[in-house]
Amino acid sequence: MIENNISQDQVYERFCVLHRILHIVVIVTFTLLAITGFALRFSTHGWAQVFVSFIGGADSAGWLHRASAAIFYVLVMLHLIWLAYYKLILKGSLTGPQSVFPQLKDFQDLCQNFRYIFGKGEPPLFNRFSYLEKVDYWAVLLGMQSMGITGLLMCYPEFFSTIVPGYFINVANDLHFHEAVLAVGYIAIVHMSSTHLVPEVFPMEKSIFNGKMTKQRVMKEHPGEWKSICAPGESAADPSTGK
Repeated sequence: MIENNISQDQVYERFCVLHRILHIVVIVTFTLLAITGFALRFSTHGWAQVFVSFIGGADSAGWLHRASAAIFYVLVMLHLIWLAYYKLILKGSLTGPQSVFPQLKDFQDLCQNFRYIFGKGEPPLFNRFSYLEKVDYWAVLLGMQSMGITGLLMCYPEFFSTIVPGYFINVANDLHFHEAVLAVGYIAIVHMSSTHLVPEVFPMEKSIFNGKMTKQRVMKEHPGEWKSICAPGESAADPSTGK
């Protein structure tokens, strides 16, 4: 929480320790899932054969892929448990302008951002999470459900073929692969370029790792959030522009 009369170089705790740890483990498991999954999918290619051989063969690659998927899903469940704790025990709000839930303002911010890009207006006043940050969040939380279901169908085809028609396994295989391509492409292009490769933080946005963001950055990048938490009598103006 930001205290009264703090200087511009003091920091605001943007992410708690739990969220930082979850994010780091997500990075590791997502990377392992992508590499092992594509290596198994393109097993006839030279690079895949070299990688699979290096880690001990196709059985090892499959085991590592399934273990990473299990850990990833445990992280999702831990996050949901934390949300329940935050709501029921800490009496926090899961909705509202500073929450990660989509709102009409996100669409308005998107339109305003396009106007700003083309020189037709001012940049949008983001709250705690911008619309792109919300897309990042919900893509993982919801995308993991479909990836998990299709992955289970592929992992236990004999069992599930006794419950659903056999062609469901083929459909699951196709959906699993194409969603993986979409997920990796989104992370590599959209998430990296909008989060880590922007000039102000290049080569890396450190707040998700150390949990901290300076007061000046909060005021500039999330002015809507700053206005809701700044100390009474303290200006909510962007210190870099005076607006």
